[in-house]
Formats: sequence, structure tokens, C-alpha cells
Amino acid sequence: MENVTLEKQDELNGVISIRVPYDDYKPKFEEELQKFRKKAQLKGFRKGHTPLSLVKRMYGQSILADVVQEKINAQLQNYLMETKPNFFGQPILQETQEPLNFSLDNTTDYLVNFEMGLVPEFELQGMNEKAILKAPVVAITDNEIEEQIDALRRRHGDRQEIEGEPVGEMDNIELHLEEWENGAKKEGGVHTHTHFLVNERMSDELRKTILGKHIKDTFMFDPYTAEKDATEEYIRKYVLHLDETGPATSREFMARIDKITRVTPSELDEEFFVKAFGPGQIQDEAEMRDFLKGKISEQYDQQIQEYMQDQMRVDLLKANRIPLPESFLRRWVDTNEQEKEQEEKKVWTSEQYHLFFEDLRWSLIRDKIIRDRNLQVTEAELVADYRTKLLEYFGQMQDQALLDQMSQRVLQDEETRQKLADKLVQKKVVGVYRDTVKLKEETIQPEGFRPWMESAYADINAYFTPGA
Repeated sequence: MENVTLEKQDELNGVISIRVPYDDYKPKFEEELQKFRKKAQLKGFRKGHTPLSLVKRMYGQSILADVVQEKINAQLQNYLMETKPNFFGQPILQETQEPLNFSLDNTTDYLVNFEMGLVPEFELQGMNEKAILKAPVVAITDNEIEEQIDALRRRHGDRQEIEGEPVGEMDNIELHLEEWENGAKKEGGVHTHTHFLVNERMSDELRKTILGKHIKDTFMFDPYTAEKDATEEYIRKYVLHLDETGPATSREFMARIDKITRVTPSELDEEFFVKAFGPGQIQDEAEMRDFLKGKISEQYDQQIQEYMQDQMRVDLLKANRIPLPESFLRRWVDTNEQEKEQEEKKVWTSEQYHLFFEDLRWSLIRDKIIRDRNLQVTEAELVADYRTKLLEYFGQMQDQALLDQMSQRVLQDEETRQKLADKLVQKKVVGVYRDTVKLKEETIQPEGFRPWMESAYADINAYFTPGA
């Protein structure tokens, strides 16, 4: 474009210069003056009959500024659309750019300079058989399968309220809770009802206290230690039923047993198989065990897939320290913040800039893998993926026509469609990485899975924490 030029300062920074010639903006300025004169109704003049000289003297500078700015914006956008330079964000006014002089006596051209952050070219590193991706393989045990069967049998078993017998293992108890403080009932304290299942999640102390007790028996306990590994937030929300802004509480509560419910597990018969898995899905116990083993494996695989994605991101970021125009990007962020409403503005911390830069680098890496490997998502893959999600949510739905109808309706929403496509292409990126590098699998027992993942994520999270 004749009046727009891009001068590269270096690999990462450029300056776009836009010239608006006097002969270009003058006709538009005079046209806008005439339009304004026809609409203007100033005191002492009939509408449309205000002298042009008066309109120009009173409103000319404002009109000129709008005309020139419109020309600048149009030329900038047209240039970007036509030349398609590879850049970050949007160009911003150069720091040394002087304010434009919209004097009506000015007959010169206007020149505006914009800074632009350029995307560098790079060769992707770390995508070869020398790179190693560690991943766990969980050995599904009979004990895990048995736990799943027991849970299903109880879920579909017969429930009965117990009145003349003491609390036993796996009983569900309803407690009335009353807050105390310093050995006495707390005035204005918390009163609520809650439920506990007497199982291995319950703390040993509470389990010992509650076993053998009857309806209407009372005891003192600390709800914040009622369940193993439960956080204070969890106890406040799900045991004491308090929201985030609820009152602070003591750790003394008087509990009264109001109800004991006992479940008789369902027999492993045809009725159970239908209730638990749907008609015609499971025929016998052996088939059920194979099915549950597959489901447990899927749950582990989903977490392992997410870990692989996160580990891949760290490994490729370490291998590809792509240079960025950080000074420009900081100014660009600051400019965007200044344009926001006052209540939405924020001051970015060094940690936020660190994460922002890493996200940009990852976007460049991810997009390069997608381009180089020509990764695409087909319509059939989108439909199949969403059908799978519906089946996971609704179970083994038999009405295939309804399933298709629901899938088609949801996929018509462009935003939802794009999100699903992004997730699918991300899976393909992980798949390409996994198949390209050396996969080092480590077989672990189920009880070792959580510690393995916690250790792996400690390293992953440390990477994204500056100074860690």
C-alpha cells in the first residue's frame, strides 16, 4: 500500500508508518462539514442554514480529527488484512509519537507511527526420539474391582431405618449438630443437620466414638477432623453447610444421632445388572468385572492423558525458549488495561507477565505442531466425540435418533463447536508428541498413583512459578 510501510527494527519489533495526505482527507473533511451543517441548528439560525464558516470555526477541529482518525484506522486495518504480517496483539502508537495537530490552517500530510510486536521464526526442538516422556501405567487390582462392585451393590440395595440396634460399619447416620464453645452451648452458634457414612474415610477417632451408639445418643466431637484428608473448606460447605462468608466456628460440637440407615447390598442377579448397567448390557458377574476393569482403566487413562498434556507443555517450553518482544507486549497489555472501565482495570504482577509470556510461547509451539502435522478435526470426529459425552452423562441411551438430534442441536452453536474442536485437536497434539518421543512407562499399584501424580505435578507447577 502506497501510504503504509512496515520497517523491521529487529527480528521481534517493527514500526508501521501511515501517511494521510492532505489531498486525501480534505475532500472528506469538507463533505463532513456540509453534512453537519445540514443537521446543525444553532441559536439564531434556521436548521441547515448556519453559515459554513461558523460551523467550521465551532466544530471543524473535532470533525477533522474524526476524519483523519478514520482514515488512519482504515489504512491500518486494510494493510494488515492485505499483507497479513505475523504479529502479536494489535499495533499500538509509538511512544515517541507526537500528538496530531488538527489545526484548520494545516495543509500538510499527517504521519502516524505504530509499534508492532513480530512473531519470530523458529525450528521446533524436543520432538524426536531423544526426548523422554515418563508416564504411569496402573495395574488394576481385584481389590479395586471389588470396591466398585460393593459400591454398586450398596447403591442399588435395600435401605432400612434402624431403631433398636447400634450404629455399625457402613451405616449412614444423620446427626443434629449444635455448636459449643469453652464447654458450653454457644449463643448464636451453628445449628444444622448432616450425614456421615461410617467407612474408612471417617477419622479413626470419630469412628471409634460412633460405633455402638444408638438413636438419640449424644457425643462431643470436632467436625473439622471428622473425615480423613478433608479440607476446612470442604467441612464448612458439606458438613456444616456454611458459605464462604459464613461465621467462624469453634471446634466443639454436640452431636445427636437422629437417624440410622442401613443398606442391605443387592444380590448379583439379573435385576441388579439391569439396575446398575441398563437392559441387555451385562449378562453375568464375569462380564461385569471385565466392564468395571475397563471403566477403572478409563478413569486412570483420562488423568494420565491430562498429565501427559501438561508434561508435554513443560518439556517443549524448556526445549523452545522462543524470544518474544516483551517490552512491546508489556505496553500492549498496559494499553488494553487503560481502555477498560475503572472497576475492571488491574495492575499486572511479574508472575502474571511470566505466565502470559509462557502461554504465548506455548500457543506458537502448539500452532506449529498443528501446521506441520496438518492436524484437523472432521465433522464425523466432532459428532462421535459429543455422542460419547452424552453417553457418559446419560448412560447407555437406547434412543439413537434422540442421541443424534441432541448432538446436531448442540454442534450448531459455534462457540460450543469451537471448544469441542479445540479439545480434540489438543488430544491429537498430545498423541503426536507421545508417538514421536520415547515413552517410558512405569507400572505402579493403585495406591501409588496419587503420590506419583503429586510428585509429577510438583515439578510441573514449579516451572510456572517464577523463582521457585
